[in-house]
Amino acid sequence: MTRIIGLTGGIATGKSTAAAYLREQGFPVLDLDQLTHELEAHDQDVIQQITAVFGPAVQTDGQIDRKKLGRIVFADPHLLKQLVRIINPALLKVIAEKTAPDWLILDAPTLFENGFTSYVDLILMVTCEPMIQMQRLITRDQVSISWASRLIGAQWPQRTKAALADQVVDSTQGKQKLYRELQRFIENLR
Repeated sequence: MTRIIGLTGGIATGKSTAAAYLREQGFPVLDLDQLTHELEAHDQDVIQQITAVFGPAVQTDGQIDRKKLGRIVFADPHLLKQLVRIINPALLKVIAEKTAPDWLILDAPTLFENGFTSYVDLILMVTCEPMIQMQRLITRDQVSISWASRLIGAQWPQRTKAALADQVVDSTQGKQKLYRELQRFIENLR
């Protein structure tokens, strides 16, 4: 029976680095952000629902323009919730179809915010110091401090998520230390 690990962490905390490491160690990883991108690009039902709620301006060449949609939903928490209500059923359908021999990693940055915790057996949270998180986000996405603050603020605080997680690993001191913590996590799974 496939058991699911919910891998989560705030934006720019190192969650994708952790997912890549776990993938290298042989764990199948289902990236919900990537899956959401695919749904918004190719799933006609999802595209139609998003367009009906947010208007035709969020479409480019028959696909959802994530930048346009992002500017709308990250400016208004109510609209972000509406988007989640559209995307979640499609995501849950794909998750239900996935199987793995033992563990499946569900790479879900908004695991808590979007209500996916009831679909996982174990929650692994990646954290880092808030100033490091801010610096990483500004550098990675080439955004202003105010926009980075808005993106970080759209998610639950790291400390809240960490308190709800089964296991917490920290990426503040870089990849090698994170990898060592992840290796200990893997050894405890077996």
